[in-house]
Amino acid sequence: MNFTELLGMSFPTIQTEQIRLRKLKRDDAPSLYNYYSNENVYRYLDWNGPDSIERSYEVIHIWNEGFEKGWIIRFAIADKMSDEVIGTIFLSDFEGKRAEIGYDLSEKYWHRGIMSEAMNEVLAIGFNQLGLVRIQATVAEENTASRKLLTKFNFKEEGYLRQYECHSVTGECRDMLIYSLLRKGKQRREWIDKADRKEI
Repeated sequence: MNFTELLGMSFPTIQTEQIRLRKLKRDDAPSLYNYYSNENVYRYLDWNGPDSIERSYEVIHIWNEGFEKGWIIRFAIADKMSDEVIGTIFLSDFEGKRAEIGYDLSEKYWHRGIMSEAMNEVLAIGFNQLGLVRIQATVAEENTASRKLLTKFNFKEEGYLRQYECHSVTGECRDMLIYSLLRKGKQRREWIDKADRKEI
């Protein structure tokens, strides 16, 4: 997918009430490593995050290169006042008019409505600018916070995927739930009507 052509710019920067969504920079590596060092952040992911600042430099390069090659658009979620990276949110696994959404956030910033703000903007980009028809997410059954977020944005639970996701470090495979949100005509952010920004 040619993101630059579809977005009309090299990489979008979006400001909301509390955050700035922007391209990850090399200088973000220490912050990325710092918040990923918390087990609560990576507990339900398929990796443990970068295990060093040096590895953080590498993954930032991989994600940004992925944007250029058209397989992922991964935003830094930065605090609006300090510009410090406190999380990321992305669209990837593009297949036709379908993509998968994923996200992570520093525990220090949980329960402030930050991920709702980020989700709202990335869904708008996916449907309105990238022309997606379906955005899906896979989530561990135990990850109640993520399931709550998806439900508030009107994602529908579709099924149970047995031994679907295998951890890149431990090799352990876990069952996952799959959720999806579909574009309906001209998408005008109907999803946000159900999103309580102060809870997620």
